[in-house]
Amino acid sequence: MNNPQEELGKVQETLRKSFSFLNEVFSEDEYEILAALLKALAHPTRLKIAFILYMAQNHKVCVSNIVDLLGIPQPNISQHLFVLKSAGVISCERHKNFVCYQLNDGLPKKIIETIIEDKACFKEYLKSLEEHEEETK
Repeated sequence: MNNPQEELGKVQETLRKSFSFLNEVFSEDEYEILAALLKALAHPTRLKIAFILYMAQNHKVCVSNIVDLLGIPQPNISQHLFVLKSAGVISCERHKNFVCYQLNDGLPKKIIETIIEDKACFKEYLKSLEEHEEETK
């Protein structure tokens, strides 16, 4: 059997190499931008808005549509839309008296697409959370 101290040293060295690689891939600014994107999506209402915009595909969705679908007052929806827009998750266009939104292509769309299309992975995650909760009781 291997020496536990030796094993820890190997793990630490592997982590050092992996982290060093990640720091070559992502700058500190990029970590900040990615964190802001994920933070913007880290609210149930904003996540629902992103799902709605994803399901609309390439169609623009007006604020009134989102209000009707979620049953949340327009001022609250507007606040959430502002957060999503500020983080680059969504974009908007004004059409006469209406402001319409769409999910931005690239990473925001890919994140939402992955969550929606890989429901099995999400169910596994939920199961692991339940198991962890029972272990900590």
